Amino acid sequence: MSMGLIQIAVVGLAVLLRLTSFGWFAIIAIIVSAMSLGIVPVIVLGPLIYAGFSAPQSAWPLLITADLLLLVCALTFEDGGDNTSASPLQVLTGSRGLSGRATDKAFQFCGIAYLLTLPALVIWTIAG
Repeated sequence: MSMGLIQIAVVGLAVLLRLTSFGWFAIIAIIVSAMSLGIVPVIVLGPLIYAGFSAPQSAWPLLITADLLLLVCALTFEDGGDNTSASPLQVLTGSRGLSGRATDKAFQFCGIAYLLTLPALVIWTIAG
């Protein structure tokens, strides 16, 4: 299987994970995506797929790092309705004890690291 197909699978898995705890943030993300005509999701998720098909093998460790960061973000971001919120990690494990500062910090760290990884990945891919 080529790395590009793996990247499509990783992006699809991240989207599916986010759908397990559907709430207000997901609704806002759909509205923003529609209003931007799909530009926002392309900016956030497109570099992974692009790099999967175009990056040299020397960039694959950075690509795998970006994949892991994206999946941790997708697992730890809490979303929900007006009264409760849950992360996909909580929904999938059934444990409410996973909520709190640790998962919030994991989401924040991985989210920032993922967004910082994207420009480096694109530059490495173009230069390679």
